[in-house]
Amino acid sequence: MRMRGVSAVIAVLAGLQAPALYAGAGSDGAAFLKVEAGARAAAMGGAFAAVSDDAASVFYNPAGPALAQNNELLLSHAEWLEGLRNEHAAYVHVVSARLTLFTGLTALIIPALDEYDSAGVNTGKFSALDGSAGAGLALALGSDAYFGLFGKTVYQQADTQKAYAYAADLGFIRNYGETVRVGLALQNFGTPIKLHTESFDLPRTYRAGGAYRVMNRAWLTMEIIKAGQSDLAVAAGAEGEYSITRRETVFARAGYKTGRSRNAGPGVSAGAGVRSGDLGVDYDFSPFGDLGDTHRFTLSFRFGKDREDILTEQKIKRASRVKQAPAAKTKPAREKAKGAAPDKEDKSIYFLW
Repeated sequence: MRMRGVSAVIAVLAGLQAPALYAGAGSDGAAFLKVEAGARAAAMGGAFAAVSDDAASVFYNPAGPALAQNNELLLSHAEWLEGLRNEHAAYVHVVSARLTLFTGLTALIIPALDEYDSAGVNTGKFSALDGSAGAGLALALGSDAYFGLFGKTVYQQADTQKAYAYAADLGFIRNYGETVRVGLALQNFGTPIKLHTESFDLPRTYRAGGAYRVMNRAWLTMEIIKAGQSDLAVAAGAEGEYSITRRETVFARAGYKTGRSRNAGPGVSAGAGVRSGDLGVDYDFSPFGDLGDTHRFTLSFRFGKDREDILTEQKIKRASRVKQAPAAKTKPAREKAKGAAPDKEDKSIYFLW
């Protein structure tokens, strides 16, 4: 039985110079793992491995959650190409000044596709769904270096065929002062995924990038990306912010990424965002030429204590334990506790007392 309806999806991903969703020989499986996550990162061209400092970092650099200042919940929806919908959800939980736990979920929802038999007769429709879910941790290695690990399960389903794979991401971030940040990430290293009768490797992804903070008001970032068997790509992005009040801040973003085919648009992206207190809303627009346009919306909510407050509390508790610790016994006290007779000087002082 041939599933010709998949050809539309194949055309979409092929136009991005990414392998087909249901890959052919010599290509990657689970190509949905290459799709950008979150409106902020997507608007910056996907150059996010170094900037990573919010819940979206779960999908770009697992060391990034260590830079989050609060617990954060992120929900992202994308009206992608050819009727495909791309969903992301992430949660970051600040445990201590050094340890952060997080979880992430990705889903590519594919519209019903036509199904044909070997004679080319339409026999109805079938559904397809791809996704991944996992959890990880990020650690602060001192005051300027951060490490993260993310383990996940990858799932693909087409009609009655289902497939699973298991993978891990590793990430590292290093701050140089308050203006320069470097990020490295290795993603999707794991088992092959087997759909129907063929197995395919996951799209192993390498990210190396740097970011520069301008006057504490803007990020400039650039990144080199190698995703599976796709060609090497270069991404660059910028984000500027302006505070309207103490609680309200607006953001403007733009980005560019190489590697698209001739008919898949120029590789540019742009977006905007607003944060009011703990609530943030972001939008991204990415044109894909003949394939259409993509619109992303992200909602994020921060809550809980600031990481700096947690660090201060830990310092106070340590100082309190030191002050409350019992003083060490003096030599006469130790001798008395052992039943030994005190010396003459000690005895006279004891008698007078």
